[in-house]
Amino acid sequence: MKTRNTLARSLGLLITVACANQLAIAAPPTRPSPEAVFLTGWLHVEDLTMADVVVTVEVNGVVRTGSVKENGRFDIVLPSDAEVLLRFEKPGHLPKEVTVDTRNVNDGGFADQRIRHIKFAVVLNLERHMAGLTYGGPVGSIAFDAGGGCLAVAHDRTIVPEKRQAIMVF
Repeated sequence: MKTRNTLARSLGLLITVACANQLAIAAPPTRPSPEAVFLTGWLHVEDLTMADVVVTVEVNGVVRTGSVKENGRFDIVLPSDAEVLLRFEKPGHLPKEVTVDTRNVNDGGFADQRIRHIKFAVVLNLERHMAGLTYGGPVGSIAFDAGGGCLAVAHDRTIVPEKRQAIMVF
């Protein structure tokens, strides 16, 4: 079990999604524009395979879906002034959503100082361990404070009963 957990932590994924002029996927060695925000994340799943993981990226209403590689790491380049919804899905696991708001990324003089690079991890839990519960909304949000541009991160672990199908009446 210890080896399995260690292996899971070392896995990464690369999202192969691109949205013209709004979203680029790349490792963050260089900054494509002064307003860009780099996200680097690690996805962890119980069964150690990323073959059927789907990541959906919605940037300002434009939705793109990508398949993932087996290494568990993903890198995304986001534009400034964007509202982004990241959704992580895998069969047999509860989906998770994370919101990213880059509207204030350049406040406080950060644009001239350094690359805005955010690192985070997402763990997908097996449905069978959740006893019919699901997340009430996005499990996390990443944003930048208005006026200062400082990173603001919030977690929400609220779980609610899963919606059931309506009963058929004959």
